Amino acid sequence: MAERRKRSDGARAEAEALRKAAHEKDRAHREGLRKARAEVFAEQDVARRKVLDERNAAVRQARMRANDEIQAAKGRIAAELEAARHDLDRSGDQLADEIARAVLEPSGVGKA
Repeated sequence: MAERRKRSDGARAEAEALRKAAHEKDRAHREGLRKARAEVFAEQDVARRKVLDERNAAVRQARMRANDEIQAAKGRIAAELEAARHDLDRSGDQLADEIARAVLEPSGVGKA
């Protein structure tokens, strides 16, 4: 009976040791998974930030190009407007001269 009890106690102790080892192995496995997930999330975050930075840089460049094009177009429009004003002033002076000449010069009507 004592021998049986001794073997039974030994088996219980061994089972308890195995349970503790399994529990520790499970805990270590879960900790490893947690760390792996954290690393994956960190890598994904770095990749996401990189993509966002690249996209923001592309948007900034597009805005700068668009602004440059707008400024160039404004410059062309201003030059065209100035040229049109100059042409109108010149043609207005010519027209005024023609009107004055037509009004002031004898028309030759009734002369033979």
